[in-house]
Amino acid sequence: MEKYVDAFLLHLSADKGLSAKTVESYAHDLGQFCGFCSESRPIAEISRTDLRSFLAYLYQRGYAKSSVARKISCLRSFFGFLLREQVVTDNPAGQILLPRRKKSLPTFLHPPDMERLLDSPQETRLETRDRALLELLYATGCRVSEMAGLTLGAVDWYSRTLRVVGKGDKERQVPFGRTAADSLREYLEKVRPKLLAHDNIKHVFLNYRGSPLSERGVGRILDKYVARANLPEATTPHSLRHSFATHLLDNGADLRTVQELLGHSSVSTTQIYTHVTSERIKSVYNKAHPRA
Repeated sequence: MEKYVDAFLLHLSADKGLSAKTVESYAHDLGQFCGFCSESRPIAEISRTDLRSFLAYLYQRGYAKSSVARKISCLRSFFGFLLREQVVTDNPAGQILLPRRKKSLPTFLHPPDMERLLDSPQETRLETRDRALLELLYATGCRVSEMAGLTLGAVDWYSRTLRVVGKGDKERQVPFGRTAADSLREYLEKVRPKLLAHDNIKHVFLNYRGSPLSERGVGRILDKYVARANLPEATTPHSLRHSFATHLLDNGADLRTVQELLGHSSVSTTQIYTHVTSERIKSVYNKAHPRA
């Protein structure tokens, strides 16, 4: 089975142009399925019953519906590829229904809470870095992976924009405000040179060893200030992205612009934020109107 998985992953990378991270996710899901089925089993013998057993196994293990749906979608693509290559005569995943996922509203911080978070870092070396990081995450709505991967050459000081490489290696320009610019400049001028381990490292944000800051490192930094500002523990780097979008829409930005800024390929993905603002409008109305 392994040679077919390798061929499929190569197809995703070379023909479909998917990012290394996405291909890695497919590889993980297929590896789990192969382990469940046993490597030695002929691929043509795998049936819908096997897939249903795999589903039951995932649910017993406590996997979320979203994770199960992703794995089934991966298998559907894999067997679809094998069908086109005439390795199998049927796609056993084709008739498997994906679990319906409950759409949860994104968590975000209200402006006063966001203010408290951004005011939390002190004037120490690492906290100067942290302030720049938090300000830029909120100012741009970037994903944590995009911020961790940000390089010096991607910062345009003249137009005050970042060149960001998002999902599917799609590039976009994202503006950032004066406050974020001031914090970033202070970090780059006063702190980054002292952290830098090697001159060939071009990442903007570095850890205390002078190496590029990881996504996990960004999460740990945020956790520190969430606790300090006494904010909900569920606040994650993605909450800053949600806050960015929600606050823009609350203040009159149109959906298409927010879609472009977030790097969503479809406006339907951005649409979830309109539900957040609608819920808030209803809440304000119910509290404020005498006959609500």
